[in-house]
Amino acid sequence: MPNTLENNRSKNVKFYIIAAISLFFMYIFPVIFKAGALVDSADVTAPTAITQHGVTILGVFFGVLIATMFTGETFWPAVLGLFALIIGNFTSASALLSTWFGNATIQQIIWVMAFTGAVTESGAVNVLALKFLKIKGLKGHPIRLTLMLFFAVMITAEFVNSPTAMILLWYPILDGICDVCRVEKDSDLKRELMLGVFLACEGAYALPFKGIHLSSIAVISGIMKASGLEFNNLVYLVSATLIVALFLVAYTMVMKFVWKTDFTPLADYSFEKMGVKESDLKMNTRQKILFGCLVFGVLFLIISLVLPKTSTLYYIINTKIGSTWVWIAIFAILCMVRSKDGKPFIDGVKLLQTKTMWGILAVAGVFTICGSAIASDAYGIKYTISQFLSPILGQASWPIMVFFCAAISCVFTNFTNGMPVSFTINAITIPLACAMGGNFATVLGAVTILASQCAFMTHGAIAYAPIMLGREEMTTKFIWSKGAVTAVLFIVVCSLLGILFGYVF
Repeated sequence: MPNTLENNRSKNVKFYIIAAISLFFMYIFPVIFKAGALVDSADVTAPTAITQHGVTILGVFFGVLIATMFTGETFWPAVLGLFALIIGNFTSASALLSTWFGNATIQQIIWVMAFTGAVTESGAVNVLALKFLKIKGLKGHPIRLTLMLFFAVMITAEFVNSPTAMILLWYPILDGICDVCRVEKDSDLKRELMLGVFLACEGAYALPFKGIHLSSIAVISGIMKASGLEFNNLVYLVSATLIVALFLVAYTMVMKFVWKTDFTPLADYSFEKMGVKESDLKMNTRQKILFGCLVFGVLFLIISLVLPKTSTLYYIINTKIGSTWVWIAIFAILCMVRSKDGKPFIDGVKLLQTKTMWGILAVAGVFTICGSAIASDAYGIKYTISQFLSPILGQASWPIMVFFCAAISCVFTNFTNGMPVSFTINAITIPLACAMGGNFATVLGAVTILASQCAFMTHGAIAYAPIMLGREEMTTKFIWSKGAVTAVLFIVVCSLLGILFGYVF
């Protein structure tokens, strides 16, 4: 007991030290460092000097970043950061609330999180997962089975908000496959399959309409808007999906031809031996309706990306309805519709209370505002950053920039929380990508988001990493040998495809 109390006391001390440092940057830093103090020029009216509002933005940005990285919490750092913007006279209280909750991406996060939470709870995704493994042609083909397993995880992950839920769904299914095929627990094949399933959950970050990565997209969109550009959802969707899919193929090939993994046990796979009931393969009426509405919402938004901008349908979908109101309308209709027993298909109020992640909404709000200010010429921050990074990226080509972002994001995210890493990298590099024009910034955003979520080597890398690292099959030796090679492989694949897509799109 004394040791427990002492450990808790030590953790509390560390927490308050980090909190104090965070609050110092938010509230004291802008007071100490006046405009012009952070640049060589004393002329604060010069267009290249950081203004006082710029100093406030930097203080809030670093304050929130430090707290989220080292405490693992998002809500209180972000809210206090937003409040600091008011205290620092960057904006008024009413204008800040309007900017925060008036942002279409923020609103989309709220409603899509609630709706996909209902779909996940219904068990519809579980049925879909089993249907993938029943596909004929998997029996007797280990590589085909492995790829189908990974792709099934990736696809089902695209329909939910939480990769954690996907890990908790797919690991028992993987265990069932390994039991049927007599794959030993203490084997590299089992560990490699577990890691592959874990990384396939990056499919959750492929759609630009839903998921916690919308907070990063909100930051990127704000920076691009300040530069006169528009975030291209279709380019992001295609880039992110292909990066994840082709990485899974590359990973499987490395398993077979580089690591020489013995896939022989998987040749004995038979779906019939898994003991799945026929009833488990059929969606009930509620599951069909919920999943059908989710598919409709996704297809609605995908269609909106490919329609000619001069068409009437494009105007109706994109201008009159928009990417947020389609989810609100679906949500409201499902709240209205009653099942045979008289109960609504979804409890809208409960879902909004339990499934909406306010920490994500808060941190997305503060980093969107800060990111837009950093990208603006009005505060002098963008120029200062570009001057600071000019020895590294100032004259860098597109390939060097992509590799730099992928490598830094992937390395740092494995030791800290992934989301703040993507915010930082995006705030620094997206303005530089915007200067290149076209869709370079959108593609770079896909690269940084995916690389910053390739986190599995430490327990603090990402919220759901402990689920894999805590399994009895997983070993430290594997993580720091083949796991490290996998991280490098992801950096290479992500970089090469990002470079290609930047030129193609």
